Parts: sequence; structure tokens; C-alpha cells
Amino acid sequence: MTFTEEFTQALRNQRMLMKKRPDRLRMRVLVYLVWFIGFGLLFATVNGVQSGRLGSVAWWRNDLPGHMLVSLSVTLCFFFGFRGFETLAPQRWLDTISGWRDWRSGVFFSTLSILCSLVGLLLGFAAVAGIWSRQDLLGKLVGKPGFWAQFLLISIIVTLVMGLRYRSRWKQEAMQARITEAQLKLLQGQIEPHFLFNTLANVQSLIDFAPQRAKLMLERFTDYLRASLGQLRGESTTLAQEFAMLEAYLGLMQLRMGERLKVELALPAELRGIELPPLLAQPLVENAIHHGLEPQIAGGTVTVSARREGRLLHIEVADDGQGLDGPRRRAGNGVALDNIRARLQARFGPGASLELLPREGGGTRACIQIPLPNDTP
Repeated sequence: MTFTEEFTQALRNQRMLMKKRPDRLRMRVLVYLVWFIGFGLLFATVNGVQSGRLGSVAWWRNDLPGHMLVSLSVTLCFFFGFRGFETLAPQRWLDTISGWRDWRSGVFFSTLSILCSLVGLLLGFAAVAGIWSRQDLLGKLVGKPGFWAQFLLISIIVTLVMGLRYRSRWKQEAMQARITEAQLKLLQGQIEPHFLFNTLANVQSLIDFAPQRAKLMLERFTDYLRASLGQLRGESTTLAQEFAMLEAYLGLMQLRMGERLKVELALPAELRGIELPPLLAQPLVENAIHHGLEPQIAGGTVTVSARREGRLLHIEVADDGQGLDGPRRRAGNGVALDNIRARLQARFGPGASLELLPREGGGTRACIQIPLPNDTP
């Protein structure tokens, strides 16, 4: 990620409430530094134009440093105000506020911003009065109706701008959601025939030399399709359903390979209800058998497991076959892996990934990483 992309992402993240910020500290400091310098120069310039002192010695010695000090005070109040709320508020509050897609979101962020601005202004004016020995500055400003009129006008402008910004963001999110949904349907439409044709090819391979096993495999495959086809066409499934489909599929493959194929499935009970796109691990299991185990005379074991680490879900498909550089490894075009990566990116964003790694002791590990929603228990 380039510097510009990283800075832009840090700016976007400032609009969201989150306990742990994903941006690097230097990027967060840079964002607030830009705000501090930008607002300080803006208001110092406007005040200088109004007073006719812009560019004069008094402006450089008093007005500009004073406005920069007030801007620094406001910026610090924004930082500690928002970070304090994010840190102290329960996670369910942050999830609720982040889920608002109506006027409540604009009111909340506008109110908190106005409060931070007011406290920052008062503290900044007090600091200016103390440093420049103008003890009556704060009292005069607070007592002037013009000060409160200007503050009210700026607050209204801030509220309107934030309301328009969030409305634009919601429209963009809705459009992106529709694009993502269409992309997921297209990708899923590609993976279903791949799975069905591969399984039918396995049945066909048994017809000539083991017709009874082929018949039994076809019967089980028909029962499997009858039970799972509706689920395959859905937008999401659960880990429990995904593992059940994998168990049924591996049962079909055991009919074909016999004792050469051993299966181990490990799904903790607390993860059974987590949702994910259907047929996410299925191509990885197929690859483990086709590229890793079938070329070996002795066959081997396929292990499918899931575990949770913090806000990340890990799904692993491992085999003790010939490995990524095995002498009998069959050539592949990588379409299935590219499809999985594309589906992960479309559904979960850059936090999701798929990696192929060598397994300790021989074989291959396919590791899927998925960020869990904040409301996942």
C-alpha cells in the first residue's frame, strides 16, 4: 500500500468508531496534524482579512500563533473526546451507533463534534489569554453575543456538512453492497458447476471397474444434492452446514478411494453458527485429494479444522500428501483458488485471505482467514 493510499484509508477510518485502530500511529498523528495546521491557518487568515492585519507584524506575532494554539486545543479535544468515547463505551454501543443509517448518526457525530469544539475553543482562548497576558480575553469573548452567533453558525454548517457526508457515504455503501452481491453470485455460479462436474467425473471413473460402488456413490450423491442444493444456491451458510457438506463429500470420495483416504474434521461447538459463503472450503478439499493424495499409492489423510483467534476465523484444509513440489503433482490452472480469493475479497474485504503453505512433516496446508463481524459473540 502506497503512502497516499495509507493516508486516505486512515482518513476514512476516522469516520468510524472502533476500539482498536488498524492504522499505524504515524498515520493517525499525520491526520490530526493536517487538521491542526489546516484549521489554524484557515481561521487565522479569515480573522486577518476581517481585521485588516493579514501579513502584518502583529498578525505574525500574535494572531497566527494564537489561532494555531486554539486549533491545537480543539484538535486535542477531538482526539481525546472521540478516543475516550471509543475506549470507555461498551462495544455494543459502538456497534449500534455504527449501524445507524438515518438522522441519528448525523446528530450523534455532530453533537460530539460541537462539544469537542466548544471545550477546545474555551481551553484554547484561556491558554492564549495566559500566554499573552490578556487576562480579560476569555471573559470578553464568552460575553460577546457575536462570539456565540458565530459559533452557532459554524455548528449549523458543521452539522449540515456532516449530514450530507454521511448521506453520501450511505448511498455509496448501498451501491457497493449491490455490486458485491452481484459479484458474489457470479463467482458462486462459477464454483458450483466445477464441484458438480468433478463429482460426476469421480462417479464415471468407477463405472468400468467397480459398477456396484459407482451405483452406491451415485445414490449417495443424489441424496447429497437433494439435501444441499438449496443451500448451495444461497448467499451464505454456517460453519456447521459447511462441515456437514464436507463430511458428505468426503464420504463419497472414500467410496471411490477406499482405505486410501482417511478423514479428520474438527469444528468447535462455539463456531458452528458463524456465517460464511457456501462452498468456500470445498475446492480446497478437492485439491487436497486430487493433487496431494490420489497420486500417492498409499493415499493419506485430509484434515479440515476451524479455530478462532480474537476477531479472526481460521479455516484450514491440510493433507499429508506429496506437497506443493511433489514429483507426481498434477498440473492445475488455479481457477478454484483465484475464485476463493475473489469471493473472500468481495465479501470480507482486504482482511480476508487464502494461503497455500507446506505442511510440517510433509503435505500441504490451505489456510483461510476471515475477519469476524463486531457483533459475533
